[in-house]
Amino acid sequence: MAHTGDGGRTRDVGEPLLVAAGVADLALDRMGAALRQAKSLLGRSDLADLARDGRDDLRERGRLALRRYGRTPECHMEVLARRVASRTGQSDA
Repeated sequence: MAHTGDGGRTRDVGEPLLVAAGVADLALDRMGAALRQAKSLLGRSDLADLARDGRDDLRERGRLALRRYGRTPECHMEVLARRVASRTGQSDA
């Protein structure tokens, strides 16, 4: 049987249910903290500047993510070097 913190007994519950309840409690706690932080942000006089800075940061983060995971065109010099190497290889054969 699982025990509550105040010494009472709860029904016999499985570990997955206990873990899910713990995750839900943590999520609610984090949401409460986020809402308190959002409330304090709304009272700021530089809210428009903060929003603009946040948008700029997200745009740069997106640009970096696209560079990291997206396909980029090959460098011009690398393309030329491959062409020369393929031509050199064909004349040697």
